[in-house]
Amino acid sequence: MSEILAAADLALLPSSWESRSVIAQEALHARVPLVATAVGGIPELVGDAAELVPYGDAKALADAVTGLLRDPERRELLREKGARQAASWPTEDETVAQVLSVYDELTQPLPFT
Repeated sequence: MSEILAAADLALLPSSWESRSVIAQEALHARVPLVATAVGGIPELVGDAAELVPYGDAKALADAVTGLLRDPERRELLREKGARQAASWPTEDETVAQVLSVYDELTQPLPFT
């Protein structure tokens, strides 16, 4: 996926629902401007580092894409914001440690009262 993103002018995520989209994360990590629908966890995930449009609004989606393709300064700004946003996310090691901590907590024996 990283090779495809490296060749892209922008990434497009027109989903009807997403929680924590891997594609959105990959795009921001790769410094590729992202146009996505403002659904599920996408707005929280990307913050102001992407162009967000309402789901089902084809005109807004097309306008965001064509607007970005015509505006190299906006694309560069989104590249910078995307890199900063991606740097704020937990690393893979931190995520694994967090999940293991939850499992550890959930598997502790309950005290008898």
